Amino acid sequence: MRACWLIVLMPLAAHAAQLEFEIAPGYTWSNDISASAPVLRGRVGIEFPWFTPSIVGVGAFLEDPGPLVHQRQGGGWTGLGVAAEARFHTNGEQRLFVALGAGWGQLSALQAENGDTEGYRGMDAPYVEAALGYQWVGDGLRLGLEVTLDVFNRVNLMGDLGSRICVDSVSPGSGGFVMVCPTGRSFSMIGLALTIGFAPRH
Repeated sequence: MRACWLIVLMPLAAHAAQLEFEIAPGYTWSNDISASAPVLRGRVGIEFPWFTPSIVGVGAFLEDPGPLVHQRQGGGWTGLGVAAEARFHTNGEQRLFVALGAGWGQLSALQAENGDTEGYRGMDAPYVEAALGYQWVGDGLRLGLEVTLDVFNRVNLMGDLGSRICVDSVSPGSGGFVMVCPTGRSFSMIGLALTIGFAPRH
């Protein structure tokens, strides 16, 4: 009996689903320090009514902040992330959506401008992303605007030799000159992106 239901429902599900491609250029700011950079996102999903499971990729690689230096240090961030995403949306021509995904990523570099030999470097680690936005759906074309959140993990502070010695632990009596570096912490990035999507017609 169950096999009969599967035979009946599978063609209906295939007809209701639609493949969707999306690119989303945008800009993202660090929630912790004064650093920002342009970001490019991409998404491939299978659209059902109210729900679109997707694979999402994000890359901030267009503006490398450069090495940590004592004078005239560049500011910005670079990183990559890939996640499986669950996207819930309204139906019709005018849509609102909310999305949440988890996967793997790396915050390669994060540093403030003129940071005096201080910045952050990350390792491969679990990665979380989320989005909230609006989308206009036309005949095979989708245009929208979204607010994004990217969370990278296992990020370590590189020591600032210009103003202090940075260590993993401080012994009693070391004073304010020697400070503890936060290791393995999380950094969140908040961004804004323009979304351009395509849904090939059957």
